[in-house]
Amino acid sequence: MFKRHQSLRMKLVWSALYCILIPLAIIYLVTNYVTKDMILDKAVANSENALRVTSTEINGFFEQSLEMTNFVLMNNEIRHLLTANKTELASGEERRNYSLAYSRLIRILDDLFLQETDMRVTILGTDTPFYTNYSHSDYNPNQFYEWDGLKQIMRMPTYSALWMGGRSTVDGQEEYTITLGRPVISSANTRAGSIIVQMNERVIRSRLAQESGRQLMLLDGDGTIVSHQDPSRIGEEMEWWTGKRDSRTLEMDGKEYIVTAQALSSNDWHVVSLIPLSAEIKENKEILFTSFLVQALFFTLFFILLTIRITSITRPIARLSKFVTDIGQGRLDARNGIREPNEVGQLARTIDYMLDRIQDMIEQTTQEQAKKRKAELEMLQAQINPHFMFNLLNSIRMNILVEGDKANAELIGSLSSLLRMTFNRDNEFIPLQEEVNTLSHYLKLMNFRHANQVKLHARLEEGCGEVPVPRFIIQPLIENSVIHGFEQFDGDIYIEAACSPDRSMLHICVRDNGTGMAPEKLEELRDRCERETQPEEGPSNGFSGIGVKNVFQRLRLIYGEKFLSDIQSEPGVGTAIHLSFPIDDERGDHHADSDSGGR
Repeated sequence: MFKRHQSLRMKLVWSALYCILIPLAIIYLVTNYVTKDMILDKAVANSENALRVTSTEINGFFEQSLEMTNFVLMNNEIRHLLTANKTELASGEERRNYSLAYSRLIRILDDLFLQETDMRVTILGTDTPFYTNYSHSDYNPNQFYEWDGLKQIMRMPTYSALWMGGRSTVDGQEEYTITLGRPVISSANTRAGSIIVQMNERVIRSRLAQESGRQLMLLDGDGTIVSHQDPSRIGEEMEWWTGKRDSRTLEMDGKEYIVTAQALSSNDWHVVSLIPLSAEIKENKEILFTSFLVQALFFTLFFILLTIRITSITRPIARLSKFVTDIGQGRLDARNGIREPNEVGQLARTIDYMLDRIQDMIEQTTQEQAKKRKAELEMLQAQINPHFMFNLLNSIRMNILVEGDKANAELIGSLSSLLRMTFNRDNEFIPLQEEVNTLSHYLKLMNFRHANQVKLHARLEEGCGEVPVPRFIIQPLIENSVIHGFEQFDGDIYIEAACSPDRSMLHICVRDNGTGMAPEKLEELRDRCERETQPEEGPSNGFSGIGVKNVFQRLRLIYGEKFLSDIQSEPGVGTAIHLSFPIDDERGDHHADSDSGGR
């Protein structure tokens, strides 16, 4: 079954499709790769701008807290009252002046802190609370004396601040707070007390509003979350945080985020933003994909127009291909009629012209062959018909038989059969039995010519007689035995034939009981028969004009390497020639009918 070849039109269309799809894919990949960094830069810039506003608001809130505490730290009266020992006030006048000063400071502090409802301000003395802007029933300020952070505050230098995040219980409910603690130093450079400001974390959380998947958080210097959009994450440690980000992206929980951070000037805390990279570049990818679809649309339109153009160009080629196919099927009278003003049209016109020339040559050849056949017929009519000679010989043979000369009549019959077989050149192969019958006639004539009595013994295995063999393939071997093997003496020649078990090979042996050959002469004959040279032209002593060497070369030409042969001879014993070649039953269907016997 032949594989169907792709047409030139389809090859061109596929080539055009490849030339469109490959650049389109390259454009998409390169654009996606190049714009990835640009999209990231834009996303980082947008995040930093948004984060800068949020950090400014949070930092302003913290700065406000610091400014309010600065009033306490800078007020000498507050520091004096904090360090005063009320038990040492001897006179009533001193106690009255202390009470008046204390009341006046409380009013000032109330004006300063009472309006800050999201802050709990606590001023502690060394052993008792000095001022709070909240009710002690809601929160007991004496708890600060047991707070570990107070000890840390009291060891801090002047005007320093401690920022901490944590939880507090107010009115029986827990809440997240951000605590600012600062030491109060007296004029004598002693620890007079401390001021502690607790801010409700929800004030900061309101400034960390979530938008489009963005996470905002407030981290302390150790990377612990102080405030977050999700309160349950407060107190969680961000292990990836080092206080400084060298990379703009972060992989966390199998997702990639864009990381930006803004430091606060009031402390060492940072406002950090985490934006999913996929969400940020999604919009840009949609724009890129839309651009790709527009390009693909234009490429598709271009491909359709190109396909139409290719079809119009290749249509004459397809017609010409079909026309050439019709010519191959024998329609030499057809013409393509393609007259395109291009190379295809020129080729089509050339083919039509060649067909005209071929048709003229065929007609001329036909006329010449007719004349030749007429001349040959006239020549044959001028020759003597060979069948007339065969019939004449048979008539002479019958006349001799009538006269009673049976021996000469048989000789003439054998001569007639042999001549008939020799003149019949129409078929190269004949059945083996017919070849053996012809040899019997030939041997009679040879015995008459050489005046000796050589007997022919044929033994053919059943079924071998119908095997087709080349004409006169055994006759040269018989001739060689009669002339060289017996040398005017009587003897016997044996022909044996057998088929292989699978009927693929025929084995023939021709042997005699003549004089045989000396070893050196046997080797010379074997060497001569093995040479792959053409038989030498020249006269032959035999009837057929071909010798043993010619037989071997003829069989070798017909059967090639499948032909096998062997020659054995011994002085005083005789010579045996073995032939083996394939059986081809189809050849037997073409042999001519011939009369091997006399008539």
